[in-house]
Amino acid sequence: MSRSDFKKVIRQIHLWLGLSSGLVVFILGITGATYAFQYEIKDLVYKDRLYVEPGKSRLPLSVLLPIAVEAIGKDHKISRAELSQAPGRTYMFRALKVDKKAFGYWNYYQYFDKVYLNPYTGKVVFQENAKAEFFTVVLAFHMNLLLGDLVGHFIIRWSVVCFVILLLSGIVLWWPKNWKLKQLKKSFQVKWNAKFKRLNYDMHNVFGFYSFLVLMIIALTGLMWSFELTTEKKVKVFSDTTQLPGLIPMDPIMDQALKASPETAYFLFNFPAAKSGTVNVSAYPDKKHMYDRQQYRFDRYSGQLLLKGLSFEKLSAGDKLIALNYDLHTGSVLGITGKILAFFAGLIAAGLPVTGFLIWWKRGKAATQK
Repeated sequence: MSRSDFKKVIRQIHLWLGLSSGLVVFILGITGATYAFQYEIKDLVYKDRLYVEPGKSRLPLSVLLPIAVEAIGKDHKISRAELSQAPGRTYMFRALKVDKKAFGYWNYYQYFDKVYLNPYTGKVVFQENAKAEFFTVVLAFHMNLLLGDLVGHFIIRWSVVCFVILLLSGIVLWWPKNWKLKQLKKSFQVKWNAKFKRLNYDMHNVFGFYSFLVLMIIALTGLMWSFELTTEKKVKVFSDTTQLPGLIPMDPIMDQALKASPETAYFLFNFPAAKSGTVNVSAYPDKKHMYDRQQYRFDRYSGQLLLKGLSFEKLSAGDKLIALNYDLHTGSVLGITGKILAFFAGLIAAGLPVTGFLIWWKRGKAATQK
């Protein structure tokens, strides 16, 4: 097969995969770019629920949890608490129940409630139906198109597979025939003063090249989730159900976690669902990224530490990659620079189906006019 015939085949693959997945890729790009700075935006927009006047000391978790339960209601079971260790930050308690087989956004979330408490006084600062919160909707759009997991996740998964092939085929089509200066200018520069047809082609071709590496990382880390390759190996550790049932010893558990991870930015305190389940506490040393968390598992009856997870430095290469997956996907692994890269890459990803469609449509229109 000649070079020209090979490129014709690649062009056809690129065209039909682009037309079939373009709308989904557009949505993923827009929602991904929107979600890139969610924490920074929330710090500005949600000040009323995130910040309070710092006090002398925080109330124990055993005092705060009943207040959160009363605010949310006993019918909606609290499964997690986010406990910021920064002065003047609220504690957030979350009750979440989903139906993974349901169709549609509002059916997928049976309930999703959050309550923010002042940890110094126990006062309810803000109560939220998180199903209607902007970034929750954006994330659901990004993960399942608001269709629920069964249908939406399937569409997202295979659209991203198409996108990976589109990126690879796009590089093949972009690759210059020769590396002379005149040809390189066409491949590396957008001719901003050109007519619309050429400008549109350049934006598709050149922006696609410059964003290739970032978009490939984002796409592949997205597929890691989609094909459940980020699932951590479960160590079978259970609470001792022979002990007398009683309230979870939350305060002794938190004392141990604080002593073990004193420099933590925030803790995620996960309440067990099963009788033999453990209390899982994750300590995050930096609110800007998630990969270097320290995990602890405690007996829900005695409060005894049953398992301490490995630190990031001690993980195997494969486990490190799994731990880094979220931060690579969002760009937060490189801090603000990475988030900016992810933001613009998302916008470019959304633009590629548009410019690609216009290239195809203009060529088809020109062919019919001949």
